[in-house]
Amino acid sequence: MVFRPTRRDIDPVTDEPTAYALWDRHEWQAHGECRLWCGRDDDEVTWIGPVRSSGMHAALFACRACLYERDQRVLEATMRQDAVDLPMSSRSMRP
Repeated sequence: MVFRPTRRDIDPVTDEPTAYALWDRHEWQAHGECRLWCGRDDDEVTWIGPVRSSGMHAALFACRACLYERDQRVLEATMRQDAVDLPMSSRSMRP
């Protein structure tokens, strides 16, 4: 998995990360285990929330690469849903 900043995280003029870049939105711990996908240990991770599975609860931590991948999947799902919600023709916009 390769971590690449998204367009919204890069200033189009300077090509530098914006103040709201993905990695700046979280408090990162220097050492931890990614519990999202890759399972790497002793990596920089951030808490992304609680998770419940089969009646059990745990804190969910993710590394930068896995957090990026999750955000891209959420973005793609949101874009697909937005496309479905858009009117397909001017007739569908009439009352």
